[in-house]
Amino acid sequence: MNHPPPLRQRLTAAATAGGTLALTLALLAGMPYVLWRATGLPWPEHVPSFSEFGQRLTQPVSDPLMTDLLAMVGWVCWAAFATTVVRETCWYTTHLPQLLRDRHAHDEHVAALSMKGSLAALCIGTLVVALIGLWRPQTVSAQQPSSPGEVRTHITATAPLVPALGQPPTPPAAAATAPARAMTAGLTPERPGPPGKAEEVEHIEYTVTEGDTLWDIAHTHMGDALKWPRIYALNKDRVQSDGARLTDPDLIRPGWHLTIPIAPSATPPPTPAPAPVPDATPSPPSAPPAQPTPDQGTGTGHEAGGEHTPAGPDRHDETAARKTDTEPGPAAIGLGEASLIGITAAAGLLAARRYWYWHQHRLREPNHEAEVPALSPLVDKAAQAAHAATRPPRPPDPDALVTHRTPAQKPRSTGTVTIGVRDNAEVLLDELARPGGCAWTGPGSQGAARALLVGILTAAERRRPAPPHVTAIVPEHVAESLLPSLPAQFTALTQSADTAAAIRAAEQHLIAHARTQDEQDTDPAATGPTIPDSTPETGPGTLLLLTVPDAAHTGQLQALAARSHPGTLIVLTLGAPLPGAASWHITDDGTTHPDTHAQHPSPLRLFHLTPEAGRDMAEVLLTAHGQRPRLRILPAPSRHPDDEHPDDEHTDAPAAPTADDPPTRPYALEASRPAQTKPVRLHVLGPITLYARGHQDPVGTNLRSEVHEFLALLAAHPTGLLASDIADKLHLDPGSDQNALKNLRRAVRRALRAATGITAQEFIVLQGELHKLHPELVETDLADFNSNLQKAFAVPEREEMQNDALSAVRDALAHYRGPFAQGGDYLWADAIREHLAMKATDVTLRLARQAEHADATSRERDAVLTLLEHLSTLHPDHERLAQHTIRLYQATGRHDAARHTYTRLKRHLTDLGLEPEPATQALVTPRTHSRQTR
Repeated sequence: MNHPPPLRQRLTAAATAGGTLALTLALLAGMPYVLWRATGLPWPEHVPSFSEFGQRLTQPVSDPLMTDLLAMVGWVCWAAFATTVVRETCWYTTHLPQLLRDRHAHDEHVAALSMKGSLAALCIGTLVVALIGLWRPQTVSAQQPSSPGEVRTHITATAPLVPALGQPPTPPAAAATAPARAMTAGLTPERPGPPGKAEEVEHIEYTVTEGDTLWDIAHTHMGDALKWPRIYALNKDRVQSDGARLTDPDLIRPGWHLTIPIAPSATPPPTPAPAPVPDATPSPPSAPPAQPTPDQGTGTGHEAGGEHTPAGPDRHDETAARKTDTEPGPAAIGLGEASLIGITAAAGLLAARRYWYWHQHRLREPNHEAEVPALSPLVDKAAQAAHAATRPPRPPDPDALVTHRTPAQKPRSTGTVTIGVRDNAEVLLDELARPGGCAWTGPGSQGAARALLVGILTAAERRRPAPPHVTAIVPEHVAESLLPSLPAQFTALTQSADTAAAIRAAEQHLIAHARTQDEQDTDPAATGPTIPDSTPETGPGTLLLLTVPDAAHTGQLQALAARSHPGTLIVLTLGAPLPGAASWHITDDGTTHPDTHAQHPSPLRLFHLTPEAGRDMAEVLLTAHGQRPRLRILPAPSRHPDDEHPDDEHTDAPAAPTADDPPTRPYALEASRPAQTKPVRLHVLGPITLYARGHQDPVGTNLRSEVHEFLALLAAHPTGLLASDIADKLHLDPGSDQNALKNLRRAVRRALRAATGITAQEFIVLQGELHKLHPELVETDLADFNSNLQKAFAVPEREEMQNDALSAVRDALAHYRGPFAQGGDYLWADAIREHLAMKATDVTLRLARQAEHADATSRERDAVLTLLEHLSTLHPDHERLAQHTIRLYQATGRHDAARHTYTRLKRHLTDLGLEPEPATQALVTPRTHSRQTR
């Protein structure tokens, strides 16, 4: 957009300041001058007594008296205005730094004042804002950070991108003049590319002004307004100077700083631009000319003849060279500001996700209006990193379409607890097993201790249902300051009443260790070398005693600390160190400064968590065990009022069919595919499958797994998904994400064009950075599933509408042939998979609760049983489904089928280390109806 030049803005600000100053001086000095010339000064020559003042009030009202009264009112109004001017001057003086950042603070302040105080604020505020504009006009400029801290922040938020594959190298002269062109345009590149290398994407710092939009900024500085999602993706997690974030692309505030990706050649140079260079560069003489593929040049979308990647061998050589230069992945995962955990602890959170989802099903009542709970973003980010690290390594593939990010290192063995990183390797908990104990001091000790307890709890999750190998005991007052949402006894963490009780528990742990050692010494079979880094399945394991020492228990803690030994006991104190203990000073970022570190020249950085991050992880761990966060005592599970049925209703024989019941067989889910109405049909409920032109045989069976994942991701977001979000979910390498998306789109286009014969349209619509399936060419079973469920939810819960709801649910579940993207190991799909499972089970459980009523017909019960059995086959560990299935089987007199349903549920729960609820057990436990007689 066209911005006024700074000179014009300064002239406007000067005129505004002059006019406002004249008006303010007229009110402050002109008003008292007029009153003084008209009526004189407000105070009398002599002070009258009370009697004289009373006599004056009793006299008839005359013109001189009325003039004096009006003059007095004028002087009072002037005094009030002058007082308000002084008050507002003080306010604007104290808030001057805020006004320099955001001049809208003046408008907000005036709007918050009353009518009588807004005049002075309007005068003073307009004058101050005009003077600021005269001194610093709002121009489109890039402000170079003034402090080293700001430079680090900008570089962290705008890491330079790897140049896209296939771009021609930039001549040294052009690379050298790129910063000059950026400076000519008033924009400062944060990290210009070195001369002589391939053309790289630079990042400029842009200050938002009044009236700016991401569309206009992209059009002005990137040459294409449709590239605004790149600016949004690069700045959405950046904290601005006012503490806000860019969460809505349509809302940006003046004064915000945005990082804009811009190629050096995209910035307009001060001199006339040379002749444009053709896109297609000639190939070397020794190489034959590239032959266009049949699908190139025939499309009309964004990719028709426009997206061209280099020849296969060149691209493969560059990909292989990048993989060769790749360093080992990180051993730690950053979770935002002041939070860092290890990949081993992240693996424990990944293990807890399955239990978290299962308990969400277990604790959830069938209510379609309730929102599906979302996993904590911190836990989800850690689980994604752990999932990528635990997947089998991908062998080198020269024909790979995409390049994935470098995953983190492999987590340590199950049950292992790590405390930090040194030389990009995790450090084990045994580092703290120092004779005499270890003490943590400094501002980062609380965060490090919180991360240590979370590491012990996540290690226990990886060993479920086996008992934890590493446990911790912490006094209650210390645990309340670190993880206040946990109960007194929770998996591997025990909270003692005080320090004395913690010491007694540690002494009992040492006794148990000694007894186990004696038994192993006397057992001939318990001989043999000890394997390092192995986790024994028997024995007390390792106990961590974490406390704050006090004078009353210093001697006992010192005696325990002397017995510290790896694999047995670790004594860790916060604050004051024990006599003879190793003291570590911990900074805010977790860096330690131990008293002696000659054997380790590299510093140790401990994992650390903020209270908010520790609370999120504790809530996920609590839910993974069926407990509600921030509850000290978990109440006994209560049965839903609708679930309370007398045994007589379950054991009575089914009522004989009446004439009103039509003699029809129960409903059965349709096995055939619905009629295809569009050229391409994509199935994502179950295995990912493509069908074309209504044929029964699938197409594209030879497509790569990354193409199937790409299609499933677009099917789950029918309104579209930004390229940055796709790259994040598919874990694409940041340097080659654009080229990878081109290859994925090209693979889909080739397969579907060959199957359908459509060459004039694109099956994946590309609108700027937005990707989505073409709504007129591609249909999905997921869309049909959702539309049928909406019909079922829209039907009121009345008897006359029961058949309509049952028909809609049956049609919806006919599409639900399996979990979303079944067989694909996609972590991003877990939330979608669970959400769809909840929708399917919720609507089916609603029908089941209605079918359990006494007035339900046998036909309705059989139909609902068919739906329940279909879902129970796909989700055999869903306890709510099993409960209603057992009740309906008992209501129809099929007790053997009810018993089989319970046995199947119990078998799957046993694999998870869980037991059915008491309410479920009571359904199949026979009750004695005989009464004792006395």
